[in-house]
Amino acid sequence: RMMPAVVRFDRRMFEQYCKSMNLKYLVDSQGNFRVGFAHDEERGCQLTVWLLAAGSTGQILAIRVESDRQIPKSDWPRAMLVCNMWNQTRRWPKAYLNVEDPQTEFSATIELEHQVDLEPGIYQELLNDMINTTIVTAFSFWSWAHKEQGF
Repeated sequence: RMMPAVVRFDRRMFEQYCKSMNLKYLVDSQGNFRVGFAHDEERGCQLTVWLLAAGSTGQILAIRVESDRQIPKSDWPRAMLVCNMWNQTRRWPKAYLNVEDPQTEFSATIELEHQVDLEPGIYQELLNDMINTTIVTAFSFWSWAHKEQGF
């Protein structure tokens, strides 16, 4: 079997990924792909996956998984500890409490993110695997956070 060809990374690869997985998606005005997943009792939340081509030339694959779960300010220290526990024992995606202005915000969300510089190029099957792995592990973060950590 021949090895797949390495090609320049671009957003069209996100469309190929979504179609290959039969996922419904939206594309925003910046060309970012948004895939929504329904609320799930196992995870205790609804998740949105963003597929982004970041960086000055769009060479960085960024996969961001956002939750609709709002964390009240009183739970921020515990949420940060849960993110740290995850980050210490898991390779990806990184978890963090997303707070833009702690002076004015009273709730925040936990986001999961994985970024890779794909300047040298990539082949579609590897990109698909990277996205799938990030989504599956983000889902497992939320199952763990919900069932074992009370979020």
